[in-house]
Amino acid sequence: MSFEIIQIAKDDASIHSWVGQVKAFRLQSLQTSPESFLSTYARESAFTDDIWYERLSNSKANTFIAVKSERIISTIAVIGPLPYGPEELSPLGNPWATMDGDATIKIPTTLHWRINGMFTLPEARGQGTAKALIEAAKKFGTAQAEASGKDLVFSIAVDEDNVPAKALYERCGFVTIKEDLNRGDGRRVLLMKWTPRSS
Repeated sequence: MSFEIIQIAKDDASIHSWVGQVKAFRLQSLQTSPESFLSTYARESAFTDDIWYERLSNSKANTFIAVKSERIISTIAVIGPLPYGPEELSPLGNPWATMDGDATIKIPTTLHWRINGMFTLPEARGQGTAKALIEAAKKFGTAQAEASGKDLVFSIAVDEDNVPAKALYERCGFVTIKEDLNRGDGRRVLLMKWTPRSS
């Protein structure tokens, strides 16, 4: 399978060229695999076009997509850099929760990026798409860390019983550092992290 990895640029033309497809893909993802997300189709299908635009233009989130034949087949968002390390965050913690300027937070010495909202269409799985997206995110994070002179860490949360996803993240060098109960339904969620040193 041939596909292209694209980081959606923050300029108005790029966002407008992708926002419709990103919206359609996200809603399809929420319908296809609702258990994989903390959000719901009912909630996000009610979003206005402005909200979808804001998601792609948000300076604290970078969206990577895998495209085949001009169609999105996989996406991830990279949120950050976060004002705390992975060890300070619950697997169920909302990475957006402390992004709004808590004056008591110290300036971190490590750039922490959270991979979020990863989804690949069922027909595109097992062909290296998700791994290529993660590698693109790592390359982006590495460049940001080098430019700032800081160390780098990525984190991602995954249901313990999502064996294929957990195996993918382990192949990409992520290691489990925490676990917690998921939304009171008895499933466990793992928090995994990756650093350049763990590869």
